[in-house]
Amino acid sequence: MKTLKYAWRFLVRSKSYTVINIVGLSLSLACTIILVRYIHQETRVNTHCIDAENVYIPLRDIDGNVFAGSVSDGYSGADTVFYSPEAVKEKARFVTFSNDNVAINGKPYTVQLLAADTAFFHFFTYPLSGTPMKAPNDVLVTRQFAERVFGKENPIGEKLSYSGGHLLTVCGVLDEPTCKSSLTFDIVLNLELKNGERGWGKMLVELIRFMPGVDVDAINAISNIYRQADGGYRIRYDFIPVSELYWNKILAAKADAPEMWHYSSRFHLWVLSCVCLLLLLAGILNFVNIYLVFMLKRSKEYGIRKVFGMRGRTLFFQLWTENVLMVLIALFFAWFFIEMFSGYANRLLESNVMYTAFDWQLSLAIFILLPLLTTIYPYLKYNYLPPVVSISTIGTSRQSVKTRTLFLFVQYSITLLLIILSLYFSNHLHFLLNTPPGFRTEGILYADLMPKLPNQWWEDSQEIQNKRWHDREVMEQKLNECPYIEHWFAGDTGREGILSAGSMSSMINDKGGKLNMAMMWVTVDFFKLYGLHIVDGSLPDEVNGHADYLVAMNKAALKAFGYTRREDAFVKGESSLWSSISNGKIVEGGLSLMPVQAIIEDYYSGHLTAGKKPIIYMISSAGINAQCQISCVPGKEKQLVDYLKKCREDIYNSNEFDYRWLKDDIRALYQDDRRIVTVFTLFATISIFVSALGLFGLSLFDIRQRYREVAIRKVNGARLRNLYSILFRKYIWIIGGATLLTMPLSYYLIYIYTSDFVVKTPVSISIFVIALLVVVAISAGTLFWQVNKAARINPAEIIKTE
Repeated sequence: MKTLKYAWRFLVRSKSYTVINIVGLSLSLACTIILVRYIHQETRVNTHCIDAENVYIPLRDIDGNVFAGSVSDGYSGADTVFYSPEAVKEKARFVTFSNDNVAINGKPYTVQLLAADTAFFHFFTYPLSGTPMKAPNDVLVTRQFAERVFGKENPIGEKLSYSGGHLLTVCGVLDEPTCKSSLTFDIVLNLELKNGERGWGKMLVELIRFMPGVDVDAINAISNIYRQADGGYRIRYDFIPVSELYWNKILAAKADAPEMWHYSSRFHLWVLSCVCLLLLLAGILNFVNIYLVFMLKRSKEYGIRKVFGMRGRTLFFQLWTENVLMVLIALFFAWFFIEMFSGYANRLLESNVMYTAFDWQLSLAIFILLPLLTTIYPYLKYNYLPPVVSISTIGTSRQSVKTRTLFLFVQYSITLLLIILSLYFSNHLHFLLNTPPGFRTEGILYADLMPKLPNQWWEDSQEIQNKRWHDREVMEQKLNECPYIEHWFAGDTGREGILSAGSMSSMINDKGGKLNMAMMWVTVDFFKLYGLHIVDGSLPDEVNGHADYLVAMNKAALKAFGYTRREDAFVKGESSLWSSISNGKIVEGGLSLMPVQAIIEDYYSGHLTAGKKPIIYMISSAGINAQCQISCVPGKEKQLVDYLKKCREDIYNSNEFDYRWLKDDIRALYQDDRRIVTVFTLFATISIFVSALGLFGLSLFDIRQRYREVAIRKVNGARLRNLYSILFRKYIWIIGGATLLTMPLSYYLIYIYTSDFVVKTPVSISIFVIALLVVVAISAGTLFWQVNKAARINPAEIIKTE
């Protein structure tokens, strides 16, 4: 108890240094805890999957087109058995439908729909209120969807209408899982509602839990080899664990159904981890450095106490107690800052970081380990220092000066590194956002205006079909009459959008050259709506029917096939590209050489750093799609949305529909880049502030120790500029050394970060100059008051008192 009182009394007496230490450490801990909690949540994605490491999803790869699928659906195209039935412990199947439609009390709602068998919930745990699905017409809804539609009323027992005339009954409500999930949805239907894959009209996805001891790597060694299927295409399978689904780069690049499927990048997490580590290191170094100043003022005391028999254990416990008190106070303020700025942090990281047991575990680890870490060096230094040396060198130890200088040097190096990287990433983001992508971005609206054509729609009654086509014709007429629309067409953005990755197809030219190339299936209006420039050839105003397609390609594709003139270019598919029915027979198309009708100017079809990719366009008439792509008259965006809501209300008795703007999709492309810029900028600013606090605390002691030297120099005729030079020199050397270290290091890190970029902003010398000027200006501002005060002292008073 006496040790605790003594420690507290000392901290109160040294209140200037104590405040500096606690403020610097609390800011550093707050930022570190925010990032560590986010990183921890990201690493626990899909942990609500039971035994996630042993649950696998097969990824089907057809000529480079990768998507989650199944190997036991009868349509896998496999020519061998990848595993024996005895190797499987359990299976589940599901299928997802983004922006699907259900009706409640006659009112349509757009939903993210999951159709799964009952075994699905043997693989994933969701808190459930109500009863599980049993009957084919049972449906589960999420808590968020229930509150959106039913408010505070109990939704269990409510009826939903789904395509095909199915009347469903809500049997339970699902709450959010305890972790983040890569798959989100609004409602869950029983897979038995429709007859298998044919009934749902979409390939099912399979979950496989293998028996213990099954070598999945050996299975992949067999399955992950291209095999020729009967349809003329190549196919292979890759079994990946559910724990790796969130990090899959191929699926993330395709970005199918982003409303339901979510992905992230381990590299992005690694960058944030490095920032976290640097900032924590800067905070700890600042803490230890200032604490060493504490110790210097007490070295005589420790020397005398050691003469009177103080043991090392007593010294360690006293130092540890002081550190525990400061860490505890800093930890309290760190969580205070976290609570105060939690909303901003969630927006910054674009993730709602949930409170879990990890929070108190992390706090406890900091409380236990950090005081030990910050006590070790002072203890080793003073426990093994002879008492006579401790007493005689109070405040003048060369070793102490070197240690403090080294710590300050590392702090400045970290700060400069963060500033330089922050400036580069800011320049790079500005470059990404302001480089024209090569197509129109303003005023492009994606709107789900018409209900999706249900699977097996032909089984609906004639009355329902007639109403569906009539409503669609009325909506199309309304769109044609709208004064705020320049162009529009019905097309799914995942397949016909300007940012679509298309599908990979193996194409052959008239010279026999074969390339696997991105292919997009579009209408003529696609080029008009996005303002794509035709550099050679032409396209008709309209293409009728789907029996034949026109071919266009961009300049990159023309070059890839080795052509210099459009007239010489002919291509065909290695396997059939489409099928049509003629005279009652199925005719496969795209197997004969087709002339290229037009050459399109290249554009960036995705993230700018990926460059301009070669694309082939297969052009036909518009299909039947629920989603409409609309180019708006400039300045009439609000009027357009209001007009569409009124049309929905008049035709479908609901003004609710999902819509988004292309510029928002482009913004989402660079969300990771924007997050990195914001994190680096914010934490570089905090690092500057922490370093400035540390510099202020050190200079407060160091310069005060040199008052006698300054007084003697003034007596000997030293001028102010000479004194300024002497007092500033040490810190100039520190900043200069830190600059020499961080410039090549930051350049190397930028080179590593951008090594895979096709397009990137160059490294400018200005970012190094600006970073140096920022550090010099803040350091000079921090030091000037104390240096100026020291340079203007009265020599007589100082010599008399010292």
